[in-house]
Amino acid sequence: MSLISSTRNRPDLFLRLVAAVVLAVTALSGLAHLAGGSLVSALPHTQLCFFRALTGLPCPGCGMTHAFLALGRLDFAGAFAHNPLVFPLAALLMLCAAGRIPRILRCAGVVNWALLGVLVFWCGRLLPGTP
Repeated sequence: MSLISSTRNRPDLFLRLVAAVVLAVTALSGLAHLAGGSLVSALPHTQLCFFRALTGLPCPGCGMTHAFLALGRLDFAGAFAHNPLVFPLAALLMLCAAGRIPRILRCAGVVNWALLGVLVFWCGRLLPGTP
């Protein structure tokens, strides 16, 4: 059985795999920074966000790639400047990678409140004068 087909049958395994990959790239960013390199310079200078390319508006996740790379360099202020949602997302990804998905996240009410929070955050980002 291949890894792809086994992850389709077990969404928890797929979530753990994705979380581990994101955290590994974040760690690689930190190691590259220590070695004098940068993963940010390897990113293309094109629009990475499909939503922003279509509408010209930032999505709630705009800046998340740069935020995770900054987090890997332990540049917390830079990570916050790119996207403040990186901190709760990184904590959640660490829990997921460890296989410790909190039971509270399986509750639809909590997920709905979290999505409402992201929506409010996004509306705040769309206000004039906000990055």
